[in-house]
Amino acid sequence: MNNQSSNRKPSLKEAKDRLKKLQSQLVVAQRAEGINDHIVVKVTKNQARLEKMRVSGQPEKLVGKFFMQIDITAKKETVYVPLSIASGKTVTGFMYLIEGTSEGLITSATVDSRGAGVTQVTIGTLLFCKISPGTTASFRIQVSTRGKKGKTYHITIVRINYKLSVTDARYQQYLKPLTSKSVRLK
Repeated sequence: MNNQSSNRKPSLKEAKDRLKKLQSQLVVAQRAEGINDHIVVKVTKNQARLEKMRVSGQPEKLVGKFFMQIDITAKKETVYVPLSIASGKTVTGFMYLIEGTSEGLITSATVDSRGAGVTQVTIGTLLFCKISPGTTASFRIQVSTRGKKGKTYHITIVRINYKLSVTDARYQQYLKPLTSKSVRLK
């Protein structure tokens, strides 16, 4: 009987390790689908338009202007979202990509927030939006990009970083991509 128990121990340990690995993979898959224990994210406005800029003696400049309003609701605990946006590897609140059929040049990108019961917290040089449980903050994201005539562009927010405490060393992540409407520069 002892021999039979000792044969089960390695397989039980392997099964527990496999279960732990599968549970962590499930969490990542759920985040990619927008299922999150801490926040609810909803795009409430999504606009894209073309703006032509004329300067005498120079070729016409074509600018794609993108606007997204994203509502974030804290579920059961306070959430801190950095009020920053970037298209690089720097950890910020909103990470985005300019996608299209040609390279573009970013002219500007801004983010601001508002909402009843939403407050702003500054830690060092970082600015956070503090969202209390059950409260919704509206983030207004505006991106302008110059591109090539005849090409189509759109913005994709690939990740939203947030913290559950401003003293946390690591960020939590919302991983479901949020895509703007497209604009064709013509």
